[in-house]
Amino acid sequence: MAIEKKKQADRIGEAGGSSGEKPEEKTGKPITVHSYAGFKQDEKPRAFEVDGMRFTVLSVKKTWQEESEKGRHRKTFFRVHAHNGRTYDIARDSGSGEWTLEPGLRENK
Repeated sequence: MAIEKKKQADRIGEAGGSSGEKPEEKTGKPITVHSYAGFKQDEKPRAFEVDGMRFTVLSVKKTWQEESEKGRHRKTFFRVHAHNGRTYDIARDSGSGEWTLEPGLRENK
């Protein structure tokens, strides 16, 4: 009986249920972005490459910024409509300058 309770407690701890730790922050997949550099650096993405495939950005639907909880870095997000008919969220980290494809495709239209 005691062994079964310990196994159950171990499973809850592995799932993050009662450990008190915050779940890991989801990060996007690193990508290469070709952008228009206007007044501001990397102002508007024109195309991006993921796993050797190039996606042309037809339009930027939305732009927003978020502050990082861990540091003072800011990410600028772009919701872009690509030539394949899909919409993707890509982001640029202001601290590192790295671009990422954010997890979860927002729309498939």
